[in-house]
Amino acid sequence: MSIRKGFALVAVILFLFFLFMTWRWFDPKEILLRLHTLAVHPQWLAMMFGAYLLSFMLKAEAWRMYSGSQGRFRVYYHGMIYSLLVNHLLPIKVGDIVRTGFLMKYTRKTWDEALHSVGIMRLMDMFVLGAFSLIGVAYIGLSAPWGWFVIILSVMVLLACLMRFTPLYKFPFVRKHWLHFKSVMVSRKGLSVLMLIALSWILEAAVIYGVAVILKLGVGAASLVWANSVTIAGQVLHITPGGIGTYESTLSGSLAILGVDWKDAYAAAILSHTFKFAFSYLAGGYTLKRMPIKWREAKIWLSRKQKPAKESTSS
Repeated sequence: MSIRKGFALVAVILFLFFLFMTWRWFDPKEILLRLHTLAVHPQWLAMMFGAYLLSFMLKAEAWRMYSGSQGRFRVYYHGMIYSLLVNHLLPIKVGDIVRTGFLMKYTRKTWDEALHSVGIMRLMDMFVLGAFSLIGVAYIGLSAPWGWFVIILSVMVLLACLMRFTPLYKFPFVRKHWLHFKSVMVSRKGLSVLMLIALSWILEAAVIYGVAVILKLGVGAASLVWANSVTIAGQVLHITPGGIGTYESTLSGSLAILGVDWKDAYAAAILSHTFKFAFSYLAGGYTLKRMPIKWREAKIWLSRKQKPAKESTSS
């Protein structure tokens, strides 16, 4: 079985488990009551919104720094939001492709340069999330699925070896991106990029933290950073808009490991995911108004998903 088919199988299993949880614990009246509980705590909603927004701003700044600070901050921020919006609209995770095309459009970068920066940012996201997961295992005393982190780390080491010790490194296309990656990540800028990404994921955990406080789940902030990290890492198994099903199953399971009752964990996952959907549509609507893209442009970018990256000029 290929890795892709294996991921798809796990995603289907997680979605089926979500359906089971929904059949077992979904109560419309109770969910509405808990939504009302959130609504009557505007200060916590404001905190969740502000922290979630700031997390994307920090990711955008990290992306801008890695890319060489070419283009204004707003280009990188709105590119992040377009990726978020597309991933919450489509059942396949192609937001990064739109993000790549958006960066190419508003900067002087070629397609492969933009795609390289997006790919590296995604890889560093997974590295940081994996690190948080392992920290949770070591310091909170939790058992977490960390095999994917080992795979990502192994792939990074393998690619580094290939680029350094094989003829592949001599290819101008590969050499150019490897030299850029090395020049950034071994400098102070590289440390700043990693710190911004790490802080952004800590801030994103404020969403589930706010829900946990309002619902009185009795889970600490550090534990929720771990739960959020495991949940977001699980979103690589994306077969529905916004990862519906995989998000709820992974977060519910993580909270259950932390000692939360399954029914309460399921409700917390539903509420936090609802908040994230609302944020993606609100922020996405604002981005569409501020820096619109044409559907024809998006179709062209998405059509390149299955094609190898080529040198191209900005449009």
